[in-house]
Amino acid sequence: MLHELKTAQELLEIVSKALDANADTAGWSPTGIQEHAEDPEGCNWNINYLHGDSQDADVKEIVMAAAEEIINGLRKQYNLQ
Repeated sequence: MLHELKTAQELLEIVSKALDANADTAGWSPTGIQEHAEDPEGCNWNINYLHGDSQDADVKEIVMAAAEEIINGLRKQYNLQ
């Protein structure tokens, strides 16, 4: 699968906008992009941590599940330059 190349800053903006557009993840944002060797799907980046307003475990569980789905969808479309 071909991935569109983006800089780390562009990827952060794309992910942030996608998270803000979802009711379950609005108000949460990635703290950075982690670059790695291409995985089996051909992607070379990931986000392992989100920053948000709530420390409530129930809220975090909902946010992280929804964010994982959003981020994985973006990982199929974009690669880090």
